[in-house]
Amino acid sequence: MPKKSIEIIKETFKEDDATRERTSFYEFGGWRQSRRKQEYVKLAKDLIEERGLTGYQGDREDMGVPLGQRFIEPYYISGTDVLCDGEDLHQVNNAAIQQMGDDIKRTAISGLDMTHRMLEVRIGATVTPETINRYLEVANHTIVGGAVAQEHMAEINPAMTRDGSVKIMSGNEELMSHIDKQYIIDINREYPANQAEALKEGIGKSIYQVVRVPTVAVRNADGGTTHRWAANQCTLGFITAYALGGGSILADFSLTSKHMQYVTLGTPTWPRRGPRGKNEPGGIPYGYVGDFCQADAAGSDEITYFCESMALSNFLYLNLWVNGYVIGGIGGVHAGAVLFTNNVLDELAGHITDWIVDRYGGLAKAKPSFDVIRDVCHEACFHLLEEYNRYPLLLEHHWGGAIRMFILSTLGGMAPSFATGHSLAGMIGYHYTGGYLMKEAWGRGSFGSQDSVDHMNLAYAASMVPDEGLLPELRGPNFSSDSTNAIVQCTSPSYAVAAHAARKDAWCLSPVVKVAFADSKLPFNFKEVRKEIARGTQHEFMPEGDRDPIKPGR
Repeated sequence: MPKKSIEIIKETFKEDDATRERTSFYEFGGWRQSRRKQEYVKLAKDLIEERGLTGYQGDREDMGVPLGQRFIEPYYISGTDVLCDGEDLHQVNNAAIQQMGDDIKRTAISGLDMTHRMLEVRIGATVTPETINRYLEVANHTIVGGAVAQEHMAEINPAMTRDGSVKIMSGNEELMSHIDKQYIIDINREYPANQAEALKEGIGKSIYQVVRVPTVAVRNADGGTTHRWAANQCTLGFITAYALGGGSILADFSLTSKHMQYVTLGTPTWPRRGPRGKNEPGGIPYGYVGDFCQADAAGSDEITYFCESMALSNFLYLNLWVNGYVIGGIGGVHAGAVLFTNNVLDELAGHITDWIVDRYGGLAKAKPSFDVIRDVCHEACFHLLEEYNRYPLLLEHHWGGAIRMFILSTLGGMAPSFATGHSLAGMIGYHYTGGYLMKEAWGRGSFGSQDSVDHMNLAYAASMVPDEGLLPELRGPNFSSDSTNAIVQCTSPSYAVAAHAARKDAWCLSPVVKVAFADSKLPFNFKEVRKEIARGTQHEFMPEGDRDPIKPGR
């Protein structure tokens, strides 16, 4: 029976037979075959007149080195019916990708238990649902740049900061019933019943506040400003709501409210990669990818949740981090697109999932062992190679196999995790696939033969020493060997997300982070990552943080 992915690729390449081994490729007319590139050339000509300086394509219209003319293929976004050009997937051209990154970077999470205890024990104030409501009211005034001493402080145009907010979450339903609903991230409403109960139990009776500093804040600075902005403005909210005076007691309280029980989403990146501050993509651990993604909250099955998470991972680590921060400029947008376009990953993941269910009786049923890891990784690897052999057009879609590692490593991490429900098994399979099946058995390394990362990480897989290993969910691009390879960064979350998806866990790394991104008022909908990006490709996504309110004529 024809596969949807193959039918899509046949339509894309205008080929009637995906098994044909001879073709008339490489005679396509360069940039003129792309709608977007034609649009850019026309725009560039207008800009030359306006700027008096040649830029894109100059005045020759033949920029670029013709190393063999390849078909510039458009892409269907998996899970949607949206067709887009590769240019539409560049982070600078796609407002949804930018907003996804901004919504992560501008998030500050902190516990209020210690702050409330400091208020009661050190200061002598009484904390009640009424005072919490009052604090939240004031904090939502200060977080968007409202002053509490208005005659002394310059305030911010509220149209510039309209997406800022302070909300709370807790497993204490009795307390939550007394809090103004506009200030609550409602776990019961956002999640299916079983998942909601598990999340409430994971969070417990503690109260956490989720602060979203305005998007314009991280547009003007970076994720490092988030903690400072949230800490300063929320402390002013406490001082006002509880009518606190000055002196050493207030200094003690300020330190507590700003820094205690703070949940760091991303650690500062190591010096050779910037350095960057907190909350930047390069410092975010892989386990948080599955917590940012809310597809499971929308009732998606394991495969869809996994594929949505991998799309998010690609945009976070490849588009925003590697392309935007590490490389700069155009970057490798097309390479990572194999993870979320043309239904390819969905169908390959579906095949290995069915195979695991048939062989082991279901997901997360196999006992973790290297025999199981080798078994499922061989099936994932050799099935993909068979598909390449069966459909040369699929191989052409993957640049003759040049970007096979994006798909193959993803499946190598997913398959053992789906089979065992164990992320360490998935991580071993991930690097075994790259370091041994690909290099030793097939004789093919990664980009520039960057297989060393697979050998290193396989050897130190069980190490808990920060410079050598860490739990799979806690690893990330900030881990020294992972930082060298874009493929590793955007595909490694496969083993972390798949293990928890297979076990039907309520979260991957943190119940607090999971709930924080369930806020339905966020500009980016983390329940439907691929649909949001697709909207961005069609210029239908409305971002926050633009400067329209202060432009001339406004």
